[in-house]
Amino acid sequence: MPILLKPIGVIHSPFTDPKSMPIQPVSANSAAGRVEVFPEYKDGLKDLEGFSHLILIYHFNRSRAYSL
Repeated sequence: MPILLKPIGVIHSPFTDPKSMPIQPVSANSAAGRVEVFPEYKDGLKDLEGFSHLILIYHFNRSRAYSL
């Protein structure tokens, strides 16, 4: 059975070209990004300010290949 993912939002960052994106987060610690949650999921954000951390599960939709 396939697993299907349905996005509930988009992560925006200042990096528009995958080739210029830092590999490690420490290289971009001053870069600001933002998370956009689609309006139909806004009710899921209720009481979010009461949490100290948020875990985002994301998919690199522009990745073409990888090398370990």
